[in-house]
Amino acid sequence: MEKKIALSIAGSDSSGGAGIQADLKSFSYLGLHGVTVITCVTAQNTRQVRNIYKLPPDFIEDQIESLFDDFSITAVKTGMLYDETILKVVTKKLKAYHIKPVVDPVMVATSGDALSHPSFIASLKQELLPQALMVTANIPEARALTNIEITKQKDIENACKKICELGPNYTLLKGGHFSGNMVTDILYDGKNFYTFTLPRIPQKKAHGSGCTLSALITGFLALGELPATAVNKAKHIVWSMIQEGYYPGDGSDVLNHSSTLQIPPLAGSNEQFLVWLQLKTAIDTMVSFLPPQYIPEVGMNFAYALPNAKTPNDVCAIDGRITKHKGRLSLCGTLDFGVSKHVASIILAAMSYDATMRSAVNIRYSQKTVDLYKKIGFTIGSFDRQNEPSDVTSTMEWGTKYVIAELGRLPDVIYDTGSIGKEPMIRVLGKNPEEVILKIQKLRSTSIS
Repeated sequence: MEKKIALSIAGSDSSGGAGIQADLKSFSYLGLHGVTVITCVTAQNTRQVRNIYKLPPDFIEDQIESLFDDFSITAVKTGMLYDETILKVVTKKLKAYHIKPVVDPVMVATSGDALSHPSFIASLKQELLPQALMVTANIPEARALTNIEITKQKDIENACKKICELGPNYTLLKGGHFSGNMVTDILYDGKNFYTFTLPRIPQKKAHGSGCTLSALITGFLALGELPATAVNKAKHIVWSMIQEGYYPGDGSDVLNHSSTLQIPPLAGSNEQFLVWLQLKTAIDTMVSFLPPQYIPEVGMNFAYALPNAKTPNDVCAIDGRITKHKGRLSLCGTLDFGVSKHVASIILAAMSYDATMRSAVNIRYSQKTVDLYKKIGFTIGSFDRQNEPSDVTSTMEWGTKYVIAELGRLPDVIYDTGSIGKEPMIRVLGKNPEEVILKIQKLRSTSIS
């Protein structure tokens, strides 16, 4: 199988969280073959950078030449280039191979330790930026490149314009250093500004997030995405990698580059994002505590609708199922809107009676479970598939409305005992995923006691 090839020219991070190591993990995440040119070797951990060894410029040049002599490299990013001598040799070779790189102007580590020489900034502006495709700068880096004090929106726009005047086709200014609950990154193409906003993830330092973002952008460009699309996709992935990050040492957290990450909807509104996030959080909780005997043979789905949802496209659910694997629950699939038919139909039917009842999950049927829910005091309703009219297009919609009509209210639990080729099933309903989880936790605690 042929793979696109992406090159990272950067420093080695011995802690494995940033630099070349983060870039390779990012390329691999996208299914690319990553190749590297190491400019510096650092002695660092998650708390500090203890030492930097700069590789000789002629050896850096040999690395670049050896790669281009053998590989058809589709896209290139640069990270830690450290000083003027490295910048000059990298610029010379990339120009010779007609490469316009994505430039991550690495100056300082997450720990606050310097990763560049005083000669770096002037040389970067003079040598590399004039032939860059994109610069991905955070607020302090943009301030160093422009001498603009960046404190408000207008400053960001002015800084983007000033950086683009240095030569790159695009400037991405990352807003993570600003305060506030939302983080907005701004991309400027020389004419237009594009904004990308996601909620801040509190109490995370996210060592390697800048390296990972620029590497993912580079990877998406290698796969043929347009720059604005590449930035949008990369930002959403990095958000999830930060949220699922972990602490390998005693210092900063690092990103999680796992291929099983759940990525927020790319084109969604802020309201869609919040629905997606609440559902994801509830699923993570449920997978952590629910025994596998509650999983139906057809698997479990969990859904949550937007306020005033009207169609399945307004309902977020699992594009796949929660299943049993080696005695544990396993989420097989991704969360998205418009991917559920059965559970979405239950929610939409419930919302036609009570617009606040926006979430549901299906669990395995047993009479014991039904009896336990009655013991807890929840309202129970059921329908018989044998009574379903022949012209019904959705059994779940019909069954839900049938139960509501029979009870004169919307119950906590709806079940049916199945029919030929149809597995019996219990559905637990709630106003939101948290309420559904609480109802399942009550079932679990009652069954144990």
